[in-house]
Amino acid sequence: MTKEELQFLIDTKKEYEFSYNGKKYNITYGTDEFHRNYIQFGELYMGTRWYSLGELLNEAKVENHYFREMIEIL
Repeated sequence: MTKEELQFLIDTKKEYEFSYNGKKYNITYGTDEFHRNYIQFGELYMGTRWYSLGELLNEAKVENHYFREMIEIL
């Protein structure tokens, strides 16, 4: 997957799921109690909320690797 493909998934709010080292990860979306849209990313059913693609790419990790470094191998 390229960064542009990830951007498209997020812009169109398409859910995405992948496996890494036997664990499932996913990207979903929602709205919090303050009506702010968020991206939820992490292990299945244990994701963390991110409020922008930049925040997701700068901080999200898959095991000990930043998600931004793993995008192209997915």
